[in-house]
Amino acid sequence: MRRLFLFLPLLLLLPYSGLCHESTATRADIGIDEKLGQYIPADSVFVDENGNSVNLRKMIDKPTIVAPVYFSCTHECPMLLNGVADVLGKMDSMKPGKDFQVIALSFDNKDTPAVAHDKKKNYIKAIGHPFPENAWTFLTGDETDIRQFTDSIGFKFQRDGAHDFSHPVTLVVIAPGGKIVRYIEGVDFLPFEITMALNEAATGQVGSTTRKVLLYCFSYDPLKKTYVFNILKVTGTVMILFVGSFFMYLMISTKNKRKDL
Repeated sequence: MRRLFLFLPLLLLLPYSGLCHESTATRADIGIDEKLGQYIPADSVFVDENGNSVNLRKMIDKPTIVAPVYFSCTHECPMLLNGVADVLGKMDSMKPGKDFQVIALSFDNKDTPAVAHDKKKNYIKAIGHPFPENAWTFLTGDETDIRQFTDSIGFKFQRDGAHDFSHPVTLVVIAPGGKIVRYIEGVDFLPFEITMALNEAATGQVGSTTRKVLLYCFSYDPLKKTYVFNILKVTGTVMILFVGSFFMYLMISTKNKRKDL
């Protein structure tokens, strides 16, 4: 009985192990320091894939998904942008360009509008169906404006050699006017998760990072092409918690009775 009592806490933690995992950087100066409810700078200027200068905060006049990346990346950044393209291809309840927009913003000051233009063509095509080009913008900028923006969203990165960077992987959802309302980490995204974040951004509502809970409670059904509630998994978790609590209650009750004797 004592062994069971010692084992139960580990058993109870198993279903939630995915919820407790947070992305951690190898160095303290790399990672995400969430700035929910704060605003991006009012004077940061970037250049789009067509060579036009844009004020980023003024550009965000609708709910906006910002993907901080660098265009020469061969690892996480392409996975992130492919994940964005994939989820955009599955969203049908919101109209891109009208209800929301997407921005891929390079934090490498060596990236150029020409490179951004080529990357945009590839990722627009990866969506898999017609998508308005003005709804996904690819931006580059100088080091001052890049650092000003990344500092404002708590995105901590460092150059790693001549061409690479060490950096976190996340999307940042920003409300019209520049208010930061949500961070969505990872490279695979749920359509209703993105839709929920954009709806929150439309009202300026600051949301919590719920991705891990959603991933645990829902799974993608490739036949129905939708996410379904994992009844068995959630029910099983509740049962394990109930049984574990019951055994702990028995152990404590038995221990108290022995003390009374």
